[in-house]
Amino acid sequence: MTIRAADLLVECLIAHHVKRVYCVPGESYLSVLDSLHDQSAVEVVTCRHEGGAGFMALGHARLTGTPGVLMVSRGPGCMNAAIAIHSAQQDACPLVVLVGQAERENLQREAFQHIHYERMFSDMAKWVVEVEHAEQLADTLCTAFYLAQSGTPGPVIISLPEDMLEDHCPHTGVFPRHSQPSTLGALDSDAIVQAISQAERPLIIAGGLLKSDAGKQALLSFAERFSLPVATSVRHADLIPNDHPLFAGHLVYGLPAALKESVTRSDLILAIGTRLGDVTSQSFHFPAAPKAAQTLIHIWPDSTVVSRYRQTDIAVAADPVASLHTLNQATAPAVSATRQDWIASLHRTTVELRDWTPVADQADGVVFGNIMAHADALLPDDAIICLDAGNFGGWVQRQLRFSPTRQLIGPSSGAMGYGVPSAVACSLAQPTRPVVCFVGDGGFMMTGTELATAAQYGATPIVIISDNACYGTIRMHQEKHFPHRPSATALHNPNFAQLAAACGAQTFTVQHSDEFAPALHAALQSKQLCVIVVRTSLNYISPNATIAALQQSGIPA
Repeated sequence: MTIRAADLLVECLIAHHVKRVYCVPGESYLSVLDSLHDQSAVEVVTCRHEGGAGFMALGHARLTGTPGVLMVSRGPGCMNAAIAIHSAQQDACPLVVLVGQAERENLQREAFQHIHYERMFSDMAKWVVEVEHAEQLADTLCTAFYLAQSGTPGPVIISLPEDMLEDHCPHTGVFPRHSQPSTLGALDSDAIVQAISQAERPLIIAGGLLKSDAGKQALLSFAERFSLPVATSVRHADLIPNDHPLFAGHLVYGLPAALKESVTRSDLILAIGTRLGDVTSQSFHFPAAPKAAQTLIHIWPDSTVVSRYRQTDIAVAADPVASLHTLNQATAPAVSATRQDWIASLHRTTVELRDWTPVADQADGVVFGNIMAHADALLPDDAIICLDAGNFGGWVQRQLRFSPTRQLIGPSSGAMGYGVPSAVACSLAQPTRPVVCFVGDGGFMMTGTELATAAQYGATPIVIISDNACYGTIRMHQEKHFPHRPSATALHNPNFAQLAAACGAQTFTVQHSDEFAPALHAALQSKQLCVIVVRTSLNYISPNATIAALQQSGIPA
C-alpha cells in the first residue's frame, strides 16, 4: 500500500500526539493543508504573522512540555519565523518547524523564494534537514521530534520540497522514538550529598527543565528534604511557591542589589535544569566564569553544556528530574543553625523586595508598581501569566507571587512580541484557566494583531498593555549612558482600546491607579477576550530607577 507524502506527514503528527499546529498558510505546503482538512485530531491555528505563529508554538511548548509545531511557507515565511527559532534555541524549548521549499528540480536555479535552510539556520537549530524523497519523510519526522526534546531541547527545521509532498511512497508505518531519562550514578549522588553536608550557605539555582509538574514536585521535595534555598533562573519564578520559606529569589535581568549581594554569599551552588546562561548568571559573574567562587554542581542532560564555560566541581550530564528523584532517596544531613539563618535571610530579602508602598499617580501616568500590587491580590492561584519583553516586566517579576500553579510563561531570549501570541496559545491549551498577558506598547505593536486569531478560535486571554509611549528599556539605557539625549525611542501609539475592540476584544482604559482593580475584576468575571490599556508613567521607568534620577547620575554625553 502506498500513501501520499503529505498524508503521511499528518499521520506522523498524530502519532506524536500533536493536538495543535500554528501556521501562516503558504502555497509551498498546500498538500499538507489539504491533508489536514480531512481529519479532526490536529487543530490548525491560522495566525496573522509567522512570528506570532512561532511564539504561539513556543508558548504551547512551554506550558504543555511537548514540542510546539510551526508550519510556514518558504523564503519570507520562514524568515518571519526566525525570531521564534532563535527564542527556542535561547530558551531550550522544543520546536518543530515544517517549512515549505521550492520544487526539487529548481533548487539549484535560484528558484522563487528559495533559501538554503541548513546554511541559514545551522548555528541556531539543533538539526536542519531537507526531505528529498517521500520514503524518508516518516523517519525524518520521528528523528526531528526526538531531537527537539532530547539533550538540550531546541528547534529543528524540516524543509519540505513542494513536489515531494505530492509523491507517493510505501506506507511502512510511523515509529516515534522514546528515550529513557538518564540519571546520576551512585558516586555522583554520594558526592553531591557530601557537598551539601559540608556547605553552610548552599543555594539551588533551578531552571526551565524542571518546568513540568513532576519537575516542580521533585525540586520542592529535594529542597525541603535537604533544607536548601532555591533561586530560579530567569523567567522560571514559578518553579517553587514564592511564599515558601525556601524561595530565595528570581535571577532576572538587572538583579536588585540586595538580592545580588545575598545570593553571592553562597558557598555551594547546585545548578539544576539551567544552562547558567548570560542573564541568569548576571553576565557570567554568578557563578563566575571560568571559575566560580563557590563549589559548583551542575546537572543538565547534555555533556557539551556542563563545564563548557566554567570549571565544575561535580558535572552531571543527566536528566534533572530523574536526578532529583535519585537524590530524594538519599539520607539528608543535619541542618546547622548557620544554614537556618542563611535560609531565613535569603527569603527575607525576597519578601522585602516584593513589598510595595503605593506611589501617587504621576502627571505622565500611573506607576506600574501600583498596578502590579492590585494584580497580585486579584489574580487567582491557577492563573497563567504570559510575559513579553520590556522594562515593565521588572514590576511583574518583582511583585507577582508565582507558584507551580500560578505559572509564568516568558522568553529568556528577551524577544519582544512573545506575550500576546503565547497568551493565545496558552488559552487554547487550557481554556478553563485564566490567562493574563503583560505586554508593553512596543511589544504589543509587534504581534498584537494576534488578538484577531484569539477571537477567531475562541481564546480568552486578558491582555494588559503598559502604554508609556516609549521603547522603555532602551530609553533607560540611554539615560544611563547619554543623559538628556533620547534618540529613536519615542512612540506615537494608536488608540489601543479601539484597535483591540476592532479585533473583537472587550476593552478597558486605565488612567488612574484606582481604576485598575475594577477593570481586572470585570475582565476576570467576563471570561472573554479582554484588553486593559494602562497609561503608564515613563518617568518611573523600572522598579529600580526613574528617568529623573538616571539623568542626574548618568555619564555625561
